[in-house]
Amino acid sequence: MKLIVVAIIACILLIGFSDLASGSDTCPCVLCGPGGKACDQCPERVPLCKDMISILEDVERKVRLCVCGEQTWML
Repeated sequence: MKLIVVAIIACILLIGFSDLASGSDTCPCVLCGPGGKACDQCPERVPLCKDMISILEDVERKVRLCVCGEQTWML
């Protein structure tokens, strides 16, 4: 599960450093989303990233406790 979290973080960072959301010189519109300006009604990238990582860690914990039957002290 930690590998999934690392993969998601890596993808977010790769998209953030790419020029995919920069738009073009011929198009007056500015794309929003990952790697660009946050869309309306969406949080900025850093708080969103932290929130999503927290959600994934909570899911991992619940799976390990409830599905796999691991003890709390093993986490």
